[in-house]
Amino acid sequence: MNQPQNQPSGFPSRNNPPPGIELSPLSHRSSRRAYFHDYRAPGFYHLTATVHPGSAPLSIITSPPPETEISGMIIPTHTPLGEKIKSEILSISRFHPEMHILRFVIMPDHLHIVLHVQKRLRRKLGSELAGFFGACSKHNTSFASLTEFKTLFQPFHDQILFDSNQVDRAIKYVEDNPRRLLLKRKNPDLFRRYLHLVISDHEYAAYGNIFLLKEIYLLPIRIHRRWTDTQVNEYTKKCLSEIEQGAVPISPFIHPAEKAIMNKAIETGARIIKLSDQGFEARFKPKGRDFDLCSEGRLLLLAPWPANYGRKSTAGYHEFHTMNDLAMAIATLPSSTRFCIRNPYLPSK
Repeated sequence: MNQPQNQPSGFPSRNNPPPGIELSPLSHRSSRRAYFHDYRAPGFYHLTATVHPGSAPLSIITSPPPETEISGMIIPTHTPLGEKIKSEILSISRFHPEMHILRFVIMPDHLHIVLHVQKRLRRKLGSELAGFFGACSKHNTSFASLTEFKTLFQPFHDQILFDSNQVDRAIKYVEDNPRRLLLKRKNPDLFRRYLHLVISDHEYAAYGNIFLLKEIYLLPIRIHRRWTDTQVNEYTKKCLSEIEQGAVPISPFIHPAEKAIMNKAIETGARIIKLSDQGFEARFKPKGRDFDLCSEGRLLLLAPWPANYGRKSTAGYHEFHTMNDLAMAIATLPSSTRFCIRNPYLPSK
């Protein structure tokens, strides 16, 4: 893996309970920049830039996955254009001494950079990096023998890293990116995003192994806040016993005891259906354990408000209560008729 040599949107109210309820879409913000953040200030960032469609590849990842689980670090082989991009990344600190590159990876059609801005910038981060992206485009124009200048990268996306744990996770994500790509190539159907998924007249977005919805026994996991410790323990034992016998738990897994059931189920090899208040934008990728669970066909993420994919969740008690109701409604449907995928270009019946 490459590293330098020198080292808010709210929810509208919902009053009608499911199943079959029509919930108004949650508002969202698709801006690439955080309106609340000062992009001149020192800080840590995870930047992602994707090439425009039709651009030449930046690297080649040819290491075949082993017969068993892919493990270890996989290094992309840079194309000539990718080598130029690498040179430009390593030059960022020379042109901008206040910036330090912590880690980067050049994938076939995108790149990731974990960047530390150590001193206040004269201009916003995007403006300071305009020269870097312009130089990359010049290399692309030259290699492609184009008569006109062509921009190589689409506008980059940034993730602000607020603490050392987030920085560490970003670095691990960058290092693991080639392995993740190989897993997605090996199991493409397990990393699909589904839109217009209709369950009991309500439309969802989904990501992962959609066939988990066809399992005979879906077990809704729901713990009430008023329960005593004894009630929680008894319920937990009952749920884990059902899961050991093949039940697929379905829940938003909000309560700490619900999360404990989910974690124990995952440890024992169970499959999980998890409801999320946030949808899946086009560039969505599951992270950490969720990615590995997807690669094993053991996870399905369901979003009952598909249009809500803001930077941070602002869900509260009412949204969590609604998701628990939706999980219960899904579990009670016959497996053979549990869902369908609607064609948005056809008129509704």
